[in-house]
Amino acid sequence: MSDISSLSTGLERNLAYLTPLLKDQADMSRKDIYIKKHDRACTILYLQNSLNSEALQKLVDSLTSIDYLTEFEYPFKEILFSKIGLLKQTELFSYEEILEAIFNGMSVLLVDGMNIAFSLNTIMPKMRAFAEPTTERVVRGPKLSFIENTDENIGLIRQFMNNQNLMIEQGEVGLHGKVKITKLYIKGTADEKLLQRVEEKLSKVQERDIEDSGMLGELLEEVPFSPFQQIQNTERMDIALAALKDGRVIIMVDGSPFVLVVPTTINMLLKSPDDYYERWIAGTFLRILRYVSLFITLFLSSIYISLVSFNQGLLPTELALTIAQTRENVPFPPFIEAIIMEMTIELLREAGIRLPTPLGQTIGLVGGVVIGQAAVQANLVSSIMVIIVSITAITSFIVPQYGFGLAFRVLRFGAMISAALLGIYGVTIFFIIVTIHMAKLDSFTIPYFDPGASIQKGKWKDFIMRLPFPKM
Repeated sequence: MSDISSLSTGLERNLAYLTPLLKDQADMSRKDIYIKKHDRACTILYLQNSLNSEALQKLVDSLTSIDYLTEFEYPFKEILFSKIGLLKQTELFSYEEILEAIFNGMSVLLVDGMNIAFSLNTIMPKMRAFAEPTTERVVRGPKLSFIENTDENIGLIRQFMNNQNLMIEQGEVGLHGKVKITKLYIKGTADEKLLQRVEEKLSKVQERDIEDSGMLGELLEEVPFSPFQQIQNTERMDIALAALKDGRVIIMVDGSPFVLVVPTTINMLLKSPDDYYERWIAGTFLRILRYVSLFITLFLSSIYISLVSFNQGLLPTELALTIAQTRENVPFPPFIEAIIMEMTIELLREAGIRLPTPLGQTIGLVGGVVIGQAAVQANLVSSIMVIIVSITAITSFIVPQYGFGLAFRVLRFGAMISAALLGIYGVTIFFIIVTIHMAKLDSFTIPYFDPGASIQKGKWKDFIMRLPFPKM
């Protein structure tokens, strides 16, 4: 007894089975072709919104141009191959394979008298053009970012990396719909243990539905409950190229313009390609500025709370008097004052992101100025608190990786709570806990918090400082 899912040699029987399964698809279409000279009926099934109509018309013209008769199926199959050979085709043997091909955007050709079908690549890709990165702005360097089409992204990598050892491996993940996952690395440069670990992690997410590389990155992380991202994501082509040359692995998700870079360290997240495109002194200065900005983002508000609430004796007398004068009519303790302003800034920041660009910039600027000034005049907060919150808001944007900076914005509230409870001791304890946590993190067996890189041979030349290229 034959498998009920296997195709029949009768075209009408195959269509009778498939039509009820596809009738609810509004964009489903079919094109019937009759090759009169050979008494062969053919049907092409496709989704209208995914179709390259020019390719379909060429296919129809090829089929109707067969001009000699054959009595045997196999020779006719060869003739058919010669006509559809310009299109990438795959033989299909079951109804399940036909449905999968159709919903992947392929056209499916069924021929009367043949118990196999053919999936044909008549997809019209929907994609935007390559453009400048939007989340990782470029001051100097290649102004090219990845797009949502994996094939185009691979072509971009190939164009700028003429290396025969560049390996590309593809697979699929997903439970309700397959999504193409592409892994890139340089053979001989990437460590074999790293490649094995990446493959093990990817194999564990085969039955997960993934819509973006951000979802895949979270599934691949070693410590999912950590506030810190352990996998770098980037839309910049030059960052991906540098990672490949450094022996790392690039993971692409079809439909996402962001690629994943593994393994990742905190030093990578605080670097920018602009550091290498500018003079070494400027690059070193900017890199140090990022480390300082992280500390300011995380601890400036909490240090203010602890000094004003618990440890006033650590302040110089004149500064203490100035702060006391600005807070003379403020009815709230420093912690509540800081929470009000920090939450206000975060709300304005998110509102500016969600609104259209011109309006968002206006809301962020005008809203911050107006609300801050009004809050000071109403004696809800002190003027020095507005200054502190403004500084922390600015420094949080200096980090090149948005997700990494977002983690410190969240942790800032934890530092403020610690300061409100224990003063400067609470801030110190919180700093120790965060440092220990980062030191324990791994990214694909590579230490995430890697201060040892500064003392390893040669690595100190490109750690916090960036020496001139002839000395590196």
